[in-house]
Amino acid sequence: MLFVEDDKAIMSVMVRYLGASGYAVEPVESVAAALRFFSESRPDIIVTDIFFAGGGDGFALIEQVRARDSDLPIIAISGGRAGFDVLAQAAKLGANATIEKPFSAAYLVDTIDRCLEAAPLRATD
Repeated sequence: MLFVEDDKAIMSVMVRYLGASGYAVEPVESVAAALRFFSESRPDIIVTDIFFAGGGDGFALIEQVRARDSDLPIIAISGGRAGFDVLAQAAKLGANATIEKPFSAAYLVDTIDRCLEAAPLRATD
């Protein structure tokens, strides 16, 4: 699983919880790092924030992943922005599920499980 989040506190808690729930997590803090990881090692699912303090955004990540892989499950998470339905836009671009911050780790795990169960079987190399 690729987990893309620039908030170190959220990242730390989620990586620990997801690991304890049986997931192998690759944490990255930027869209650029996420795209590098995606190119080198296809994850089984991507969980991404939308807005990053250092630049880049999850919208671009979703669009670029979708251009190369229409079946890979993507979950978008965001606290939103005033006057803009961030998560609706993420879904329009191809996110399979969206979660509004704040959220519980258990809810994230349930959403990941649902997305993985619904995803087409992927060929292994």
